[in-house]
Amino acid sequence: MDLIPSDEQVLLRDTVRRFLADGSDATTMGKGPMPRDVWRAVAELGLLSFLLPEAAGGTGGRPQDAAIIAEEIGRALAITPLAESIGGAADLIARAGDADLTSRWVERALMGEQHLALAQAPVDARGDTLSSDLGIVSWAAEAAAIVVLADKRAWVVEPEATGVMVTPVRLIDGTPGATVLLANCAATALNVSAADVAACLATVRLCHTAELVGAMTTLYEQAVAYARERKQFGVAIGSFQVVQHKLARMFVAIEQSRSLLLKAAVEDRGDTGFVRATLAAKAYIAERAQAVAEDAVHLHGGMGVTDELAVGRGLRRVMLLARASGSAAQARRALAA
Repeated sequence: MDLIPSDEQVLLRDTVRRFLADGSDATTMGKGPMPRDVWRAVAELGLLSFLLPEAAGGTGGRPQDAAIIAEEIGRALAITPLAESIGGAADLIARAGDADLTSRWVERALMGEQHLALAQAPVDARGDTLSSDLGIVSWAAEAAAIVVLADKRAWVVEPEATGVMVTPVRLIDGTPGATVLLANCAATALNVSAADVAACLATVRLCHTAELVGAMTTLYEQAVAYARERKQFGVAIGSFQVVQHKLARMFVAIEQSRSLLLKAAVEDRGDTGFVRATLAAKAYIAERAQAVAEDAVHLHGGMGVTDELAVGRGLRRVMLLARASGSAAQARRALAA
C-alpha cells in the first residue's frame, strides 16, 4: 500500500489549490454555491475528467484522484456538486454504456454546463414509470436530471417530466436543494449492476469525506491564527494551556482522519474493500470534523457563529457534509451489517 502521492498527484493537488485560492479568501469562502462560470472554468482545466471512466472522456475515475480534488475543494470551503453530479450521477450514467445518455447528460456535465443530482430512496417502479418521495435532494433545484437509486438499480428522471414535483429549498450551507416527489413519472432505467451502484455510492461518500478533511484543515489553521492574534490579560490566548490542548486535539483528529481517508482512497474501486473503507472513514471523520468545526467556533467566541467569519460558514458546511451520503451512525450500522 503506497500512501505517498506521485508527482502527477502532487501536481493535481497544487493545480486545484492554486485555482481555488485565486478566486476566494477568508472573507468570501463558503458564501454560497460556486458560480456557474467558475465551475465551467474548473471543467475547462480538465479537473472533472479525473472522476469519470475513460469511456465517458475521463481519465479512469480513480479514488485517489477524486479524494485529492475533493479535499482541496473542502479546504476552500467551496460549495460544488462535485460528489453528487460528477462522482455519482455522471459516473453511473457513463458506466451504463448508453452512448445517447452519455452524450445528453455526461458530456455536458463534464464541461460544467449542467448539474446532475443523485437521490436514494425506496421507489415503486412500474414499467418505465417511478413513484417515490425522494425527500430533500442536494442540487435538485438546479439539476438537468436526477439519477435515482433504489434496490441496487438506477434510473434517470428529468425534473420537467410530467409527475415530477420539485420544490426548491436552501440547505444549511447554501446548497441549492429541493424536495422531490415522483408520481408515475417517466424514467429511463440504467443498465448497471449492483456492484456499480455500490461503487457509485462509495465514491460519493469518499468525496464528501475528503471535503470534510479539507474543511477541518482550514478551520484548524484559522483557529491557530486567531489564537496567536487574540489577546486577553495582555497575552495571546494561544499561550493558555487549555487553548493549546484544544488545538492539539484538533490537530490529532485531522491527522487520524486523513489517514483513514488515504486508506479508503488507495482501495480498488471495483473491490468490496473500497465500500467498507469509505464507510469506516465516514463513520469516524464525520464526527471528528464536526467536533473540530465546533472547537474552531468556540475559540473565536461569539463572532464564530456569524456569517462574517469563515469558521461560521465552515461549521455549516461541515454539518451538511457530515450527513450527506449517510451519517456516521448510518455508516457504523452498515459496517456492522
